[in-house]
Amino acid sequence: MSEEIKLYEVGYLLLPMIADEALATEVAALRELVEKHGGAVETADLPKSRPLAYTIDKKIANKRTEFKHAYFGWIIFRALPEAAPVIKAELDKQDNILRFLLTETVKYEVTPRRIPQAVAEEAVPAPVVEVTKQAKQEVVKPVFTSEDIDKEVEGLIATTV
Repeated sequence: MSEEIKLYEVGYLLLPMIADEALATEVAALRELVEKHGGAVETADLPKSRPLAYTIDKKIANKRTEFKHAYFGWIIFRALPEAAPVIKAELDKQDNILRFLLTETVKYEVTPRRIPQAVAEEAVPAPVVEVTKQAKQEVVKPVFTSEDIDKEVEGLIATTV
């Protein structure tokens, strides 16, 4: 028997027929299930309705039903390794869960979202630059002339042959 407590995450899809008001109750029931088997919930997210990438079938009341939307949520908890298969078996029995995935995970921090560059540029006005007549008349001289480039290429070719 291992005494090392590990960190687990369960991501789940709840049936879309659940009322929005009942979501908190469903999450509380899942938390109680984890705690009943010795798990300590660290954090959880209230499920949000999401379109699914593909339809998922589930047999409900002996009738096959297809789902294109579901409520996605997750719970992160600590538990002994022996508790994970028991919790998984209990989750399998839940009628309101369309699908779930229980994995061992590591502690991570959520990084703040960055503003996309295009949005950031639109939000900050570009600085006004005045171009003087003298700046307009200045001609930019090339750093290398075509003769310099030809000499360099010939030198490279001669050393490699």
